[in-house]
Amino acid sequence: MTAPTYSFRVLWSNEDQAFVATCPEFDGVSGLGESAEQALTEAQIALRLMIETYEQEHWEIPAPASLPSYSGQFRLRVPRTLHARLAEYAADEGVSLNTYAISLLAHGLGAARPAQLLPREPEVSGR
Repeated sequence: MTAPTYSFRVLWSNEDQAFVATCPEFDGVSGLGESAEQALTEAQIALRLMIETYEQEHWEIPAPASLPSYSGQFRLRVPRTLHARLAEYAADEGVSLNTYAISLLAHGLGAARPAQLLPREPEVSGR
């Protein structure tokens, strides 16, 4: 059975006053528990039952998700006037336009949402 390769997300629910584990690949698969481990166990049971139903009904079973990879590159179109100002500021600083833009992005992210960019608590894995 392919259930162990599926991902799970475990979060605390104030509404339920319990941990809730969900499987992103299957809508509706979840488990509740007093601990993260208990919620994960319940969600794994629900997933096994869901996969059995999919197999019995001959429905296509979703592929397991995997961690995304990023190239570190993206293209951004900006107005010519902004491009010119950025290039001027970069030259004033003695750095490339790319380096200057990266510093602006990093600074903006840090100022905009510092709490959200802190390292997250690790999620409990279904493996």
